[in-house]
Amino acid sequence: MFLNDLPSFSTWVFASPLWLLALPVVCLPFVMFKARQRQAIALASIRDMIPRPLQRKASILRHGGWVLRSLVLLLMIVALARPQFGQLPGRRSAEGVDIMLVVDTSGSMRARDFEVNGRRPDRLEVIKAVISEFISSRVDDRIGMVVFGSDAYTQSPLTLDHDVLTQFLEQVQIGMAGDGTAIGDGLATAVKRLKDAPGKSHVVVLLTDGANNAGRIDPLAAAQAAKALGIRVHTIGVGSEGVVPIVQDGRVFHIKADIDEKTLRGISDETGGVYFRAADTNALIQVYREIDKLEKNKRDDKEKQQGRDVFPGILLVACAILMLEFAWRGSRYRRIPA
Repeated sequence: MFLNDLPSFSTWVFASPLWLLALPVVCLPFVMFKARQRQAIALASIRDMIPRPLQRKASILRHGGWVLRSLVLLLMIVALARPQFGQLPGRRSAEGVDIMLVVDTSGSMRARDFEVNGRRPDRLEVIKAVISEFISSRVDDRIGMVVFGSDAYTQSPLTLDHDVLTQFLEQVQIGMAGDGTAIGDGLATAVKRLKDAPGKSHVVVLLTDGANNAGRIDPLAAAQAAKALGIRVHTIGVGSEGVVPIVQDGRVFHIKADIDEKTLRGISDETGGVYFRAADTNALIQVYREIDKLEKNKRDDKEKQQGRDVFPGILLVACAILMLEFAWRGSRYRRIPA
């Protein structure tokens, strides 16, 4: 039903591999050790006066100190190279579309005419669940979101980070942009977001359950602007026909559906899109499946997958070894010739 990711393989990678060129620096402590070892020859007579067991302990401590310093340098260089445990970058042919989702959050979204598993949640709850599945299916698309009521504003700009987008979707609530229905303002806000987007295929999916009764921009004027910019607008009218129940503050009201299908169809026809009618949950799901079959533009993108950084742990180990080396410097054996 939906696009699938190509298989990937976990591996160790370095985000900044050029730092590995500094690895020869690890030998510096050994060079210094050899230089000091030559200086220690003059102390041979003093060393002969020290018991041999004590000489062996001092030798281990002296050699161990240089080893610890080299190990600290090695770990620091590796940490600077930012090792990551992640996935190999690969190249795939991505079918990406820039999509702005325009969602009505007016008061009429409180209507409970949709059924899900025997219960009747409000319209917005059902819509959010269906949109969330749609987002997760469009793995190669940049998707953004506009919400509108009496006003319209961007809930999320275009992004490939669909996890963040889904979090923004979860925060959408009825009435957050006012109780009116400013379809023209919602569409115009989405068009503004898409007009400078770099992709070749730009699409708006506008969903509403009412008629334009607020805002400053006429819906058909916004549609003409979208057409001029090559933006297709698919419109969705949601909700059953006739009188529907609304629950607000624990009280039940009844309102009559007033979807302006003529305007919604005019918007889609003007821009080369399609008008869909979703009178129930199954129809709404089917609408987004149909939209999933939109024309897609090919992109040969290099897939960049962020691995999990492990350098903080390496730095902690380096610090622990450095503290051990400091303790060695204070050892009473440090001053004993080896």
